[in-house]
Amino acid sequence: IVTSMGIIDDEGNFEKSTQAYCVDALSTMFGSIFGLSPITSYIESGAGVEAGAKTGLTAVICAFYFFISIFFAPILASIPPWAIGGALILVGALMARSLSKLNF
Repeated sequence: IVTSMGIIDDEGNFEKSTQAYCVDALSTMFGSIFGLSPITSYIESGAGVEAGAKTGLTAVICAFYFFISIFFAPILASIPPWAIGGALILVGALMARSLSKLNF
C-alpha cells in the first residue's frame, strides 16, 4: 500500500512503520475472532489507495456500503459464483504488481 502511495524511502522503509505493523497485527487478531479473512482489509485499503484515497474516510465509507449490502444480500446471492471470478483476477493482478519490485 505504501508503494502505491509513494512514501517509501530509498531503503524501502516508511515513516511510522512500527505503528502501522502493530495496528495491522491487532486488526488481524480481532478480525479472526469474528471469522474474517486478514487479506480483506488489505485488499480494500489497496483498492482505495489505487483510487487516490489517502485518509481513513475511505474505510468509513466502505463500511457504510457494507452495512447497506446486508439488506441486498438475497439479491446478491442470486449472482452465480463464476460471474465474480473476473473481479477476483483483477484484484489479484493489482496485488501481484508490487512483486516486480522485490529484489530476489
